[in-house]
Amino acid sequence: FDLVIRGGDVIDGTGSAGRMTDVGIKGDRIAAIGNLTERSAGQVIDATGKVVSPGFIDTQGQSGTTLLVDGNGESHVRQGITSEIIGEGNSPAFWTPRSADTQTLQRFGLEFDWQSLDGYFQALEDRGTSINVGTLVPATMARREVVGLDDRKATAEEMRRMEEFVENGMRAGGFGLSSALIYPPGSFADTEELVALARAAGRYKGIYVTHVRGESFNVERAIAEAIHIGETAGLPVVIYHLKVAARQFWGSMPRIGGMIRAARERGVAVSATQYPYTAGGTGLIAVLPGWAQEGGRLQAVERLKNPALRARIRREIETTIDGWENLAQAAGLDGIQIASVPPDADQSVLGKRLTHIAEQRGEDPWDTLFRLLVDTEGQAGALYHMMSEEDVRTAPGFNFVMIGTEAAAVRPDGELGRGQPHPRAYGTFPRVLGRYVREQKVITLRQAIWRMTAMAARQFNIPMRGELREGLFADVVIFDPATVIDRATFEQPHQYSLGIEYVIVNGVVTVTPQGHTGARAGRRLVGPAARSTES
Repeated sequence: FDLVIRGGDVIDGTGSAGRMTDVGIKGDRIAAIGNLTERSAGQVIDATGKVVSPGFIDTQGQSGTTLLVDGNGESHVRQGITSEIIGEGNSPAFWTPRSADTQTLQRFGLEFDWQSLDGYFQALEDRGTSINVGTLVPATMARREVVGLDDRKATAEEMRRMEEFVENGMRAGGFGLSSALIYPPGSFADTEELVALARAAGRYKGIYVTHVRGESFNVERAIAEAIHIGETAGLPVVIYHLKVAARQFWGSMPRIGGMIRAARERGVAVSATQYPYTAGGTGLIAVLPGWAQEGGRLQAVERLKNPALRARIRREIETTIDGWENLAQAAGLDGIQIASVPPDADQSVLGKRLTHIAEQRGEDPWDTLFRLLVDTEGQAGALYHMMSEEDVRTAPGFNFVMIGTEAAAVRPDGELGRGQPHPRAYGTFPRVLGRYVREQKVITLRQAIWRMTAMAARQFNIPMRGELREGLFADVVIFDPATVIDRATFEQPHQYSLGIEYVIVNGVVTVTPQGHTGARAGRRLVGPAARSTES
């Protein structure tokens, strides 16, 4: 063997009980599991007292751009993530000159030098990545490319072109259709449009993965829509980051879970993901009503400069909860924390709540909100403290919930260390293992590992990964179940987790107790329509 992991508690990801045994790796595959004490190896890792599990699969990663900047993917791989699915509302794999985020690329000294999914993966592989990466095909990008940023129903010809966009993406290697239904222009799509695009993905054995239209005041209606889309289009549904994101509805998670369970009982293949925190994170501009964001970020900022329109926007945020995701009302202005601003903006606001900034400036919090949006040209990022710990703790108890970071891989230093990102970028998986498994015993260790590995691989149709089994790719995590825990906080997020001792990606040791080895053995993951037989 090239590597033998000796004497660990091997929990293989299937949900079966662990067993003290050895794992032998040859090349990029698991070659043997059993008593290997008499077998030779180029390298031996003593895993006595540690858990040996499959590499964790991040079902909702956002590292499509940051892995081009730093392929080490430090904050993710050091929490045990070996594979990541990107593409909730945007994926650089499907960028065109019209949709590419060239501004972000330029900030990192990068160029948009690819023209297809294959070209994106080639760019990633040329630079090297520590994490396996696959992508969904975003409905938002299909609409943006064909319809633009207008809030209107697509014509029949535009629908044909959007379906063609999805089909091309699936043939190229996408895992399914994604939707992000609180963000324009994705929010401008009606249910009929999404059913048609989901059917297009389903023709290539894809799934439908959705950030539903509402997670606060309209969460039940939004989840019902997601179930309807999957049921009508005839393909599996994954609901991203299951939550109850409004203080007025805290305690509703059992009822939300019951809706999904009822759909599953009647045969709908629906599951969900979760990140284990009481705050969400997205752009500050997401507080604005949909009409105020029509036409894109810069047009929204121009509207905020108009006193009459600004007054209308404030009035609607304060009084309207139907028809759009009112994040400001869900969190309250005191629950909105500034996470990032452009490099040339006032950095003193980072990590502070809107009400605190307003108090320091001696102004009304609403003026502070709108001023930040104008001064940053709508590019400020924010954390929204709007969930209850009770609801967060309830969700892992549902047997259909997987884990996803909804974050990009970053690191504490350099350009990727700017701002104060959501702590989920560093701590999601160890937080589940330490807080909700060891400390609170919400679920068992083997249940948690199953959610993070084999269940995720099965739901997203990722072959040859997610289990420790002979012949499968050797993505392996070795961690200390007595010490594994997240350290990142909302106030000090740039902190690596504890207890993840070794991470092996495609047979290559990538993380050790001393840190990242510099190895970049990650590979592209492709969906069913483009998949060659991996054996």
